Amino acid sequence: MTRKLLLIVGTAVILALIALGVWFVLQRRTTPPPDTNTNTANVLPNVNTVVLNTNAAANENANTSTSNPEQDQRAAVQQLARSFASIYGSFSTQNNFENITDLYFYMTPALKAQQEQFVAAEQAKRTDTSLYRGTASEARIVSVEAFDLSAGTAQVKVTLQRVESSGATSNSTVYYQDLTLTFERLQGAWKVGRIAWGAKRDA
Repeated sequence: MTRKLLLIVGTAVILALIALGVWFVLQRRTTPPPDTNTNTANVLPNVNTVVLNTNAAANENANTSTSNPEQDQRAAVQQLARSFASIYGSFSTQNNFENITDLYFYMTPALKAQQEQFVAAEQAKRTDTSLYRGTASEARIVSVEAFDLSAGTAQVKVTLQRVESSGATSNSTVYYQDLTLTFERLQGAWKVGRIAWGAKRDA
């Protein structure tokens, strides 16, 4: 093979490599990027302006919307009932009825007025708070007994484990008691309209 032929073949190889490189660069520029997931999670609006249980609030705000708004509202009522009952059922001679006053926001105007009268009457007749007496309540079972989203009504029964203490903490009594809450949906927020205690049951 002559030197001239080698030069021609070498030049052709170099041009081919250059053309291949240009084609590769152009191919990368024109190739569309891989598809990305453009679906975004729609966070449900909080059905209540203030949430009692902070852990539940974090979980609720992290939940994405589902295809069943009624199921979402039912779960919201159930969680609200759990927190409301646990707080309402826990009190002591030293908390000045905060278990009730802290829940005014979650009550209908009628129930709030009723509870305000009760608190005022109890505060007026209380004199000695030096002797401790209290009850701690914890929700064990939450049962939605009735729910109608279109009518804006619901009824939830919460079974509470309650511990009554007086004086030393060793003097305590444990029992179970149901608290039935009737809800009304006012301006998009669920409110407790009626409270009914059941009979005490031994633990």
